[in-house]
Amino acid sequence: MSASEFVYQIYIRTTPAHLYQALTDAEAAQQYFGGWGPKSDWQVGSPVLWKMGPDGDYQDLDQHVIAAEPGRTLAYSWHRVLPMHRELFASEQEFEAAHTEKSQVRFDIEPAEVPALGVRLTLTHDGFDTPESTMLAGISSGWVMILSSLKTMLEDAERSSRD
Repeated sequence: MSASEFVYQIYIRTTPAHLYQALTDAEAAQQYFGGWGPKSDWQVGSPVLWKMGPDGDYQDLDQHVIAAEPGRTLAYSWHRVLPMHRELFASEQEFEAAHTEKSQVRFDIEPAEVPALGVRLTLTHDGFDTPESTMLAGISSGWVMILSSLKTMLEDAERSSRD
């Protein structure tokens, strides 16, 4: 892992198909993103729209699908720093400089080395200009919370389906 990327692995007791479905289903995403989340037809080149809060509408933030292999890989470009992030910067100059940065996120799904553990999800968010990137700092804690919520949602669904 380089200093200008974020990589996180998590094991989820589910199937690759269920995990991919959760990553690409807009209603499911709103659950584990806390009312936010992406929506797309998940075809390479298609836009990825974002619901901006539980009461918000989907918006085009200039994100696009880079890769989509059901049960294996999903990748899309990430939005630039938004006006709502302006208060995170000490000056207008810092905000404008950060506004040019464009990153991407990739989800790689593999069977766990121990089948009872389900699948291993590796998230790689990279393409940041510097290790000091404000967006990198924000996504580093954000993705951990989001993927923990995704894990809980999927494992609860798996338990319910067995009962």
